Amino acid sequence: MNVENFLQLPITKDFTVVAGRNGLHKSVQNVEILDFEFSPDIQTVRDTIFTPNSVVLSSLLFAKQQPEYLLNAVKNLIELGASALAYKPVIYEDLPEEVLMYADKNNFPILRFGGDEFFEKIILETMAYAKTQDYLFFLETMMRRLIEEDIPDEQIKSFLQQINKPFDKYVFVANIQVKDYVDNQWMQPLFQLEPLMKSGMICSYKQSLFILFTHSSEQFQFEKFLNEWLGMYAISTKSLTFGYSSCHVAQQELAIAVREAYYARIMAEIEAIPHRQYQTLASDSLLIELHRKDAKFAMDYVNSYLGPILEEKADPDLIKTAITYIRKKGNIKEVAVAHFCHPNTIRYRMAKIRQLLAPMENEYVFYERLAAAVKLYLLHSKMND
Repeated sequence: MNVENFLQLPITKDFTVVAGRNGLHKSVQNVEILDFEFSPDIQTVRDTIFTPNSVVLSSLLFAKQQPEYLLNAVKNLIELGASALAYKPVIYEDLPEEVLMYADKNNFPILRFGGDEFFEKIILETMAYAKTQDYLFFLETMMRRLIEEDIPDEQIKSFLQQINKPFDKYVFVANIQVKDYVDNQWMQPLFQLEPLMKSGMICSYKQSLFILFTHSSEQFQFEKFLNEWLGMYAISTKSLTFGYSSCHVAQQELAIAVREAYYARIMAEIEAIPHRQYQTLASDSLLIELHRKDAKFAMDYVNSYLGPILEEKADPDLIKTAITYIRKKGNIKEVAVAHFCHPNTIRYRMAKIRQLLAPMENEYVFYERLAAAVKLYLLHSKMND
């Protein structure tokens, strides 16, 4: 959590930034109250009076009729590592210019309350937000480990216990991402589905969303059920790409189900289609496992085969045409339509690509090797994104 996140809480939405806007990125780990700690009447101010990375709330009572105390207080807060000062405008509506200038110079945010917000409620909402963020971070970390690592069964059982939600025998997983990603706002309507899930969960991972649903029957038609949910909540799927896992035993094969859905969605994006089931990937699953187990080896193959059309001096239309050619499964007319040109132009480019890459290979071998190299190239690009 940072100061900018703090300002997005419901209770702080009317706060204004009066100085130190360049410091809104500062981390917030606590919220504390300043009363009279910086009053000259206080003999000693301990170094630990405020913990670092705190937003300090104050009515500035200690500086009543003594505005010169304010600059010293801000200096001390900066020295103590506070993240921001938020003041209630009961004593001072506006702070002295020298205080604002000093805060700006040191990128120390000073925030003014929007109304009569209670200190205690601000603290409670901030801590609740932080706790929620910790849980979301735990879920995202768990999903990352399930995708990237080989997790033992005992660790999976531990994950499920920490989630503290009921999980039935069989798990079905969908991974979803929006086309032309801008921000995570598209996920919010999908989180409305979570109350319908008596046994399962919804969580985000990077810029995608996972829906894990469990059921007592391995014959459960999860994809059909999910589409009915989306229709019931009037959630449009036009801009979404879906990847679906096969059915797996939740306690032992959760990691497999998560990976299947994740890579099925990536392959759907590579093929520019709206959805893909992992069980239909056929030999593409071998490419996925090759890249997952040894990305360097996979990319060495890609660079050695596609090198002549990937190097900087190469015509950029060649790699673009090769990608579309594989996506359209070798259909010249469809490739031409996608590139807004005549089919003969595509034939010329493909002949040039073949001449550069594998002039001695027959047509079938060339297509097979080109398809593998292009898919690995796109898979690597998606994983890096």
